[in-house]
Amino acid sequence: MSVQGNFSIYSSGVNDTDSHQSTCMIKPDESHKIILPWLYLALAVLGLPTNGIVLVDLWRSERTPTIIFTLNIIISDLLMCFSFFIRIAYYKENTNWQSGTPACKAAEMIIFSCFYINLYCNMGFLLWTSINRYTTVVKPGYALFKVFKHTQSCWILCFLTWLIVITVVGASMGVKLRLQMNGTCFDQVVNSYIFYKNKFNTIHCLGTSAFFFILCLMLVSYSLLVFHLQKVRGGSLVGAGYGPGGGLKVRRKILASVIMFVLCFLPYHVQRINLLISEHENCQAEFRIKRCTIFIAALSCCLHPVLQLVFRSRCCRANRNNRAKPKPDYSKSLDTPQIHTLNVTEHIEEAKRNSTERSCKQTEE
Repeated sequence: MSVQGNFSIYSSGVNDTDSHQSTCMIKPDESHKIILPWLYLALAVLGLPTNGIVLVDLWRSERTPTIIFTLNIIISDLLMCFSFFIRIAYYKENTNWQSGTPACKAAEMIIFSCFYINLYCNMGFLLWTSINRYTTVVKPGYALFKVFKHTQSCWILCFLTWLIVITVVGASMGVKLRLQMNGTCFDQVVNSYIFYKNKFNTIHCLGTSAFFFILCLMLVSYSLLVFHLQKVRGGSLVGAGYGPGGGLKVRRKILASVIMFVLCFLPYHVQRINLLISEHENCQAEFRIKRCTIFIAALSCCLHPVLQLVFRSRCCRANRNNRAKPKPDYSKSLDTPQIHTLNVTEHIEEAKRNSTERSCKQTEE
């Protein structure tokens, strides 16, 4: 492998098990040194203060399961935002750093470890949040989900999530750092997956499978929750939104969480599927797609705190108790013996609604 000007030309001299590959040429775009550093600086400038504000707000709040999971998401986002400064330096100097040097290895380790840890930890915490909201409202007494009832067990669940993700990411980075490639740091980071495709297939399969598994569980949990709210409220969206439980607020949070999850994380994992099936005939286009999907995934560290600030603001909490209570459908004659039965039925239905509304209120935090 040799470097000629701005072009990195790779010959078959690299130990590659894929016999169909001979050469692959990638030219670092000008955006590496001009556009991308400014984009990631903007993410850092936006993400650090917003995550800090939300962190202080959550730290002062009561430790409910949803607060615990959200707190871990914000901590993960803060680590990601701090790594943006290393990423900016990498995009500025990667063609000046030689592959295998301490500067290149340190930048690669920090950038990609923080990215993957943030990516999959956030996916895990969002999954636990969706299951917690479902069990709190729909299955409050189900023994299988008692882990979401106690703060201590939720902290243990978060710790296990961190431990598993860090272990897998650490093992993957260990494999990547042991690869022998000559040239610049740009060559090492960008092209190693092309020449060592078989070594990374398992990693790509594991990450892609985890994403779609988590996405399916989230969709099932939130769909069942919304269906239950519809059923309890008699199919009235307006009634659910302006009741004491703030059902509309819960639905908005659900919709925002799912949209953010899909928009930020789906493009990157579709790109990983492409790496599994691609013959790498157009390395330049593949690299551009990968770079764009990484930036889109990194947007999540800014969208999380912004959504939290929006939903915890006063304007979103207003007008929750303005819904007028429905008038009971009394019979025409007040002396009929059906009045007692009607009142008893209303009290039972009201008790059910209050129970669901209390559960919805817990999910709003």
